This record gives sequence, structure tokens and C-alpha cells, in this order.
Amino acid sequence: MDQSEEMFRLVREWRESGLSQIEFCKPHGITVAKFGYWSGKEKLAARLPAEKVGGFVQISGQQSTSSDSCQIIYPNGVKVNYQGQDLAMLSQLIKLY
Repeated sequence: MDQSEEMFRLVREWRESGLSQIEFCKPHGITVAKFGYWSGKEKLAARLPAEKVGGFVQISGQQSTSSDSCQIIYPNGVKVNYQGQDLAMLSQLIKLY
């Protein structure tokens, strides 16, 4: 079992325990900062399909000749410029984060 699998297992165990992160981390010898990091990663991994967890996600669509465009700015600062009118594609881009 690699480190991410082990930490994800511990995060799931913590969620079911009803303990605070501080209470859970102490007997497991994990710093709260490290546990918080892995808790966030596990939460993101649970929301996204496995192929999206690694970083970039391939999307497909037709090239638009429309001048409609928008920019999506994710909380981590990543900016995506989208030009088109495909609302399903726009919805996918918004839900990626």
C-alpha cells in the first residue's frame, strides 16, 4: 500500500470515528497539518472520477466560430478561457474544481 492509499484509508477511518482531527492524529503519530493536506486530497478524489485526480483532464468538443467567450478562474488561480455556446461543456469545466 503506497502513502496516498494509506492516508486516504486513515482519512476515511477518521470521518467515521466522530473524533476531531487533533484527537485522531495524536495516536496515529500524524501531524494535523499533514492530515489536513491528505483530508483535502481525499475529499477532492472522492468528488472526481479516478482519471481526473492526476491533474489535467482531456475534454473534447467542436471548435466554435461564435464570439461568445468566458473565463473561468478556479480558486487555485488556474484560468480557463472558453469560447463557445455548449452549456454542457461549460458546466463540466465549472465542476472540475
